[in-house]
Amino acid sequence: MNSEIIFENKNIIAINKPAGLVVHPFDFSDEKTLIDFMMEKFPEIFSIVNEKKLQDGRVLNLGGLVHKLDRETSGVILFAKNQKTFDELKNLFQERKINKFYKSEVEGEIDEKEFIIDAPLGRNKKDYRQVVNPENPRGELREAITNVRVLEFKNGNTLVELNPVTGRTHQLRAHMKYINHPIVGDKVYGNKEIVSDLRLHAEKIEFELNGKEYKIVAKCERF
Repeated sequence: MNSEIIFENKNIIAINKPAGLVVHPFDFSDEKTLIDFMMEKFPEIFSIVNEKKLQDGRVLNLGGLVHKLDRETSGVILFAKNQKTFDELKNLFQERKINKFYKSEVEGEIDEKEFIIDAPLGRNKKDYRQVVNPENPRGELREAITNVRVLEFKNGNTLVELNPVTGRTHQLRAHMKYINHPIVGDKVYGNKEIVSDLRLHAEKIEFELNGKEYKIVAKCERF
C-alpha cells in the first residue's frame, strides 16, 4: 500500500503504484488494492460513477480511475478528481492522445537502437495469454503497435524504453516475447531469467488537457 502521490492539482491525481499491488478488486478477491488506498486518501473522487461488475456479483465503483496497470507493473496511474476531467481523460485515452513510456529490462542484447513492433495480438482457444498471430484464435485479432528505444546494456540484458501506441492487454509483454527478448522476471511470457519481480515500470505519461501540457514522471528505483 506504499503508493506515492507524485502529482496533484484541482483536476488530477497521479500515483506511483508499487509492483505487487492490485489496482482494484477482482473476482472473489478480498486483498487490499490501490482503490482502497484512494478511498482512504481521496474519498471525494468516488462521487464519479465508474462501475465495474465482477463475476462474484459485486458491483464496484472505481471512481476517478481512468486506466490501470498489471499487478506486477509499477509506475504512473492517473485518477480524475471530477466528472468533467474523468470524461476528458477517458476520451484522450480512446483517441490515443496520451503517450505512455515504460522502462523495462529485457533478456539479451538488442541490436537495433530504435524500431517499431507492429504485430496484431489475440488469444488461442483455451489460453489466456496474448500472442502475435495465434494459430487457433478466438475472435478477431487486434492491432498492436509498440515503439522500442534501447537505453543501455546491463549484464547481458538490455534496458529499453517502450512506448505503446495501442493499449492492448499484456501488449508489451507479448511483443517483447515475440521478438525473442522477453521482459526479465516475466513468469508468463518469459523464457529463462526468473527474478523476484517483473522488470516493467510505467515511468512517464504525457498529454495535453484544456490547453495545458502535462509530463508526469515516476522514478524507477527497482532496476
